[in-house]
Amino acid sequence: MIDLLIRNVRIEGDLTPVDLGVDNGRILARGLNLDYVAAQEMEGNGRLLIPGFVESHLHLDIALMNDWQTPGRPEPYRSHYGLNEAMERRRREFTAEDIERRASTALEMASRHGVTALRAQCHVDREVGLKHVEVLQQVKEKYAGRVTVQIVTFPQQGLTNHPDNADLFREAFRIGADVMGGASNLDVGENGRIDWQVHINAAFDLAMELDVDLDIHADLGIPPTVTLDELETVYIAQQTIERGYQGRVTVGHASTLGVATPEVAAEAIALIQEAKLNIISQPDLYRLGREDTHNVRRGLTRVKELLAAGVNVTYASNNVRDALRPMGNFDLLEEGLILAYGAHMDTVEELNTIMRMSTYNAAQALRLPNYGLEPGCTADFVILDAPTPSAAIIGQVEKMMVVKNGRVMATN
Repeated sequence: MIDLLIRNVRIEGDLTPVDLGVDNGRILARGLNLDYVAAQEMEGNGRLLIPGFVESHLHLDIALMNDWQTPGRPEPYRSHYGLNEAMERRRREFTAEDIERRASTALEMASRHGVTALRAQCHVDREVGLKHVEVLQQVKEKYAGRVTVQIVTFPQQGLTNHPDNADLFREAFRIGADVMGGASNLDVGENGRIDWQVHINAAFDLAMELDVDLDIHADLGIPPTVTLDELETVYIAQQTIERGYQGRVTVGHASTLGVATPEVAAEAIALIQEAKLNIISQPDLYRLGREDTHNVRRGLTRVKELLAAGVNVTYASNNVRDALRPMGNFDLLEEGLILAYGAHMDTVEELNTIMRMSTYNAAQALRLPNYGLEPGCTADFVILDAPTPSAAIIGQVEKMMVVKNGRVMATN
């Protein structure tokens, strides 16, 4: 007897519905009319089965900080920098209990929406110390059977502006952090200018010293124009190649790439592909371009061009109901629809690609082992109330069943 048998589900690429057998947390078999007796058997009725959604970039420690019942919360948008000022001011209110409560609720919501793995950005700096990491480590362990969590050390107040910062980040990894983070716009030098190259170098140095992956925010702005040397993502690609860290570096946002001329963008994308960078498109439709008085820009990276060049591109929720974005539901099907609008991805194949971006591409960025729907893979999957990926995104359909490690987490 096996643990679970799912009958008559559609998998992208299969012309006819198949059965899926699960045992001991793994996919045992996939095919027509599987002959197993199972402790639990469920009928898929021709619905789409996909591997679990992977949330590749989420600020989990600050998520859900907005109280919609209190006047003035969320705060109205004032400016791009005003959002970060609000974040700095309001995070001083956080207690360990508050972070634990909000992060737990976030993981429960994400799981209900089919997320089985998640990379959590987490504040580390001289002001909050390791409080956020300590709490997220507890939450990670608490929900280990429901959502796989990777903790990223996010330098909210910079990385190179204090001589003891490196030791603080080393200690974060000693107590449970998984991925070195970076934000190239957060270190300001003595001349008052952003030292993004120094920041990037320091992030690389620590990641390589600790032998961990690097996940860095870069090119968050959309200036009128940009040269190749002004693109932070290009410098990250060059450093990745020089240091031999290909496949282990992820760049979130990369919005500035969208304002480059086609010639500059093509040269940059070639370097990104050579460096095997993972690129995560964020929902910058909320923040960027708000000061434009005409020809208002979207603030997205060049998703279609990157994909066409063979770059591993995914997308993520980024901020959910916090000081930096008051919307969001930890729902990658919803974020995928936003991306479809913003990136002009409207054909059936492009919508199918969006589904793969939030599953297979995101899993590649997180370097998840044994991910997928082949026999031997970890049994993390979702059944959607639609026959195809494009129909699921357009219809914003229900997640009928969410399975993690072969165990049913949610039925909707």
